[in-house]
Amino acid sequence: MKVGDLVKWSWHLNTDWATTHFVGVIVGFHLYKTDWEKIRVLKVLDNTGRTVKVREDEATLELICEAA
Repeated sequence: MKVGDLVKWSWHLNTDWATTHFVGVIVGFHLYKTDWEKIRVLKVLDNTGRTVKVREDEATLELICEAA
């Protein structure tokens, strides 16, 4: 995934079991290194107008459309 790609994912926002679906455009990313792995965290402008951080290995993260 790269900057400009359109992605979607789901999160549990409250304590109930309902999931909330989000759609957004990747505007950047950071690479974090631990002792065991490297983790890429995407900076995404979501459909609510906020910038959020989503791990690239998030199970519900899907690529909708690649940037040209």
